[in-house]
Amino acid sequence: MWRRATRGRPICDTCGSPLMPSALAAEYKQVTVLFADVVRSMDIAAAVDIERLREIMAELLESSASVLRRYGGTVEYHGDGVMAIFGAPVALEDHAFRACLAALTIQEEAKRLAAEVAARDGVDLRVRVGLNSGRVIAGEIGAGRWATPLSVSRSGWRSGWNRSRLLVA
Repeated sequence: MWRRATRGRPICDTCGSPLMPSALAAEYKQVTVLFADVVRSMDIAAAVDIERLREIMAELLESSASVLRRYGGTVEYHGDGVMAIFGAPVALEDHAFRACLAALTIQEEAKRLAAEVAARDGVDLRVRVGLNSGRVIAGEIGAGRWATPLSVSRSGWRSGWNRSRLLVA
């Protein structure tokens, strides 16, 4: 956490030491954003009891998040899906390739789970995955507890990203 001192210089909330300007600077990055979510998740919720729904969603989301992290993505959970950024905050030269491999692996994992769900619950579980690559600006927005977590990709997708960070292109 950081806050601005009376002269506008950022300092650490915990120890009061000045923060390095490079930690606050915005920078251009090339990234790929991956979104994966469940198709017609409310139909699944209506077809199974709440505990079974929690089991299905937990297995799917944790499996997807594990895949995304394995390929170097920064993961966030969003309702019945996950989002990952490849190439920020740590730059990855092969961010698009990694995201593509992650998308294919998520689809394979989802097919495996879908077969189990269909056999046990008679429900059609499908996952859609979308990718978008482009240049973004990554940096701080706001200060301390008033910081705004926001990221916006080239196509206008929005979500939180690493407290007090901003992605805009």
